[in-house]
Amino acid sequence: DVLENATSLDDKFTAYFYKMKTFAEEENRDYQKGIVVGLQICKMYGITIPNSPNRTDLMKENVKLEMKLRNQPLTVLSKLPRTDDSTVFRILNEVHQYATFEGNNDLATLITKRAVRFSLKKGFLSKDMVSILASHVTMLNKDISKAKLAYAYGKAAEKMSEVFGEDKGLYAEMQLVLHSGVYPLLRPHRESMDPTIDSHRPLLNAGNINLAIGGGIAYAHMWLCAGLPLNSPLLIPKLLLYEEAAIRLQR
Repeated sequence: DVLENATSLDDKFTAYFYKMKTFAEEENRDYQKGIVVGLQICKMYGITIPNSPNRTDLMKENVKLEMKLRNQPLTVLSKLPRTDDSTVFRILNEVHQYATFEGNNDLATLITKRAVRFSLKKGFLSKDMVSILASHVTMLNKDISKAKLAYAYGKAAEKMSEVFGEDKGLYAEMQLVLHSGVYPLLRPHRESMDPTIDSHRPLLNAGNINLAIGGGIAYAHMWLCAGLPLNSPLLIPKLLLYEEAAIRLQR
């Protein structure tokens, strides 16, 4: 009924967004249906994205993005003025997540590049843009041959998260995503250990419990890869931080 009675663009957004979220939250979740609805919303805002992009679609988007960047690095996004009006980016972020969950990497990649281009076109930066890049980095991390590309997107996402410095949870999430993923591929593991453990408390405070506790696994992995001794008295107290949080929060 809400969908049928919606007249203004804002009303339609609310109705379609609610419909999209239901496909992702029910027991019999269907991310593909959520993607379809999400792309319908994007189209209402003038952004047309194919559900199943082909190689030509990706090549065209690459060319358009390169033209928009004009040989500037992706970190140029962090120089844009911030905005709290992020309706379109909120949708793009949701659809990007659904595409990632579905394993539709081509769609996720196209959304990332379209979002970057749209942000440059509009001349502002939203928090959802940071999340889109963070998710894209996580996806790229699965292919070690794309480590340098992931690093470029990671540096941009890190710089962008600093623009929203008051959001400690967002910054901590970015730090954990980057230092438990792409950064150790191109830097010594020891350089990522402190940022990883430093993200624990802000993530807990932000309510991002699973990521806050999951960082313990990343920290232990870095410790091993750095060649540090397992019987070190410095290791146990740090791992206990994660164990105590897991017990207290029943995770």
